[in-house]
Amino acid sequence: MVFILPGVGGTFLINPALADTSLVEGQTGLSEVGSVFGGTRAEQDPRALIANIISIALGFLAVIFLGIVVVAGFQYMTAGGNQEKTTKALALLKNAVIGLVIVLAAWALTRFTVVMLNRAARNMDTQSYPQVGM
Repeated sequence: MVFILPGVGGTFLINPALADTSLVEGQTGLSEVGSVFGGTRAEQDPRALIANIISIALGFLAVIFLGIVVVAGFQYMTAGGNQEKTTKALALLKNAVIGLVIVLAAWALTRFTVVMLNRAARNMDTQSYPQVGM
């Protein structure tokens, strides 16, 4: 009896329920909310925004590196032959260079990731890294 019921009277279950399209079209989208609360800045792609934030942060780190190199050079030049001050200045310079290498590696990894995610989102070929641009 249970097997006969869906075959005879259960054909109404086969037809899908259709949503009212006027409700979907009447909703406010991301671009409308962004234009009200953030202007044109809110309409920017979140991946591009994150890439810009990372680029700005890495720019600040480059300025910090330059400052540390100048301080280390000043300490080295004013050591006056004192072995302890010279060693401290060289250690500071070595640590600054190691930090710069870490920052450049982070930049390269971030750039590669952003480019590949951007290409994958656009259904482009991700087998080779592009020469110029994203």
